[in-house]
Amino acid sequence: MRTLATQVKLRRLIRAFGEAQVRLLSEPIDRRIVGSTVDRLLELAGDLRESWRRENALRPLEAPLERYVKESLRTVELAVAGLRQAGADLELLASDFESAALPLEVFLRGLDAEPALQRSA
Repeated sequence: MRTLATQVKLRRLIRAFGEAQVRLLSEPIDRRIVGSTVDRLLELAGDLRESWRRENALRPLEAPLERYVKESLRTVELAVAGLRQAGADLELLASDFESAALPLEVFLRGLDAEPALQRSA
């Protein structure tokens, strides 16, 4: 499994982001809660980036595919960081997060299926 650790960390971040979004939308916004929530999400995003760095170092992707992953990770991190801003549009940030994270999850799964696909081609 080429990207298993990265996939696990990405799923954990997706789940945590969804839970945070529900909490932030359903409760009156307390800046301390927002700050600690964003700090935790950024920590998870950092773990995700580090996991990807380690796994990609073992079998590097071609430059365009590596750029896709890096841009997706950057978008995820920016969406998380945006939650901290006063007056942030939580729905827009969630949309940005999902638009980057969900396709990335499918892409990473595809990297693990790649050898099987090559054998059948």
